[in-house]
Amino acid sequence: MNGKMEVLIGQRIGWDKGTVAVNLLVWLGIFGAVFGIRVFFRNAWNKLLRSFSLALVAIQAIALISLLLTTEVLTEEKNGYLSQEGMLELSKERNVIVFVLDSFDGRIMDRILDEEPDFLEPLEGFTYFPNAISVHSRTYPSITYLLTGNICYFDLRPISYINESFSKSNFIPELSRNHVDMGLYTFDYYVGARANGLIRNYVAEKQPLKFAQTVEFLLDMVLYRDMPYLLKGRYSYEATYINSNVVDEEALEAMDSIGAAPFRNFDDEWFYTTFQREGLSANTENPVFRFYHLGSCHLDLSQQETLGKRSLEIVYGFLDQMRELGIYENSTVIILSDHGSSGGGGLDMPHKTAVPLTIAKTMGTSSDMIQVSEAPVSHTDFIPSVLDGFSLDYENYGRPLFDIVEGEQRERYYYYSALNSDEEGEIELREYLLDGDARDENNYHFTENKWNIMYSYNKVAN
Repeated sequence: MNGKMEVLIGQRIGWDKGTVAVNLLVWLGIFGAVFGIRVFFRNAWNKLLRSFSLALVAIQAIALISLLLTTEVLTEEKNGYLSQEGMLELSKERNVIVFVLDSFDGRIMDRILDEEPDFLEPLEGFTYFPNAISVHSRTYPSITYLLTGNICYFDLRPISYINESFSKSNFIPELSRNHVDMGLYTFDYYVGARANGLIRNYVAEKQPLKFAQTVEFLLDMVLYRDMPYLLKGRYSYEATYINSNVVDEEALEAMDSIGAAPFRNFDDEWFYTTFQREGLSANTENPVFRFYHLGSCHLDLSQQETLGKRSLEIVYGFLDQMRELGIYENSTVIILSDHGSSGGGGLDMPHKTAVPLTIAKTMGTSSDMIQVSEAPVSHTDFIPSVLDGFSLDYENYGRPLFDIVEGEQRERYYYYSALNSDEEGEIELREYLLDGDARDENNYHFTENKWNIMYSYNKVAN
């Protein structure tokens, strides 16, 4: 396994030779100091070793107690998991299909179009909305927000926020009451337990793990964290491999109540190969809602344009099969990102804007060339757009994308949180009011509303 996983999800880490050399010298200095103490302070060595070992045990014990008290380890709030059930099954009558292309910033799309002006031509009947804004700046809590409409103020543990959001929101229950066949294909962590019984692929059971592979991956993660820079590359890991190797899919398939393996998160090529090999079907009698979350640009932030193009090509392949089945025209399709470029660490806003890729078509449109609309749209328009796709009442949720017109004066709010570090996570949430074009950083105005982040998904201890 070691040495095979070369690409991390997110930013590729590439230390220069000078950094590696300095880091190696520090490590050699530490070993030299330990060896010196052992040689020149022989009498005190055993006492020092015992004291140091006891101190380490005490530190780890305190950390363990803290984790048990502040995370979800001892709670019953853990969700089930999301399987592949229904992933390729659509309706011959009415579909609302959503593709979330992670971290695909609209300006990446603009750069692609500068090089290949015809790249979006396969999206017949679609409209591209370049003046779009997300509500949140990171995948958590953006995915949960899209599915519930509830803003996260980071005052609850992530699982509590997610479960509470799904409990308070009427969106998924409203679709269920109208007999919509729902499938959410994303990280199961982002979907609350309230979805159990409402969506087709929610499995309220634990995933059995392969013990040896799980320990091996945990060891790799520890070694990657603690090794000198010179050796870290031998222990790098990719999240998609963890998901596909530690889960015991044979044990899952043997359970009568399951019947399908877990959805393989952020494994875009697997998703593409699967629907190309198995083929889509259009035999579902009820209307269908499908929500597919692909890794896209987040798989490697140093290759955003390449990965962005590839994720759209995967979408094109999916749409081609919908055309072959004769269900393209009677389907609403929304292609969007969970957030735009959220920039590096730190809370200073000016160089960061929120421009998630947003492209959509409504039911009944199929052959017109793709259009461009500068309408000031937002993630707040997502739930109304889905409900409108099923001809359901959306007034309590806002307005759908195609009801927003160019030149409209509209207040749009953006809740920005930066990943300060893996240890600190996000430390502050700031509210910005967008006045004008989402691509212009000067149009983002800090409202002075801010919240200390009590619980962060990215913190080592939530």
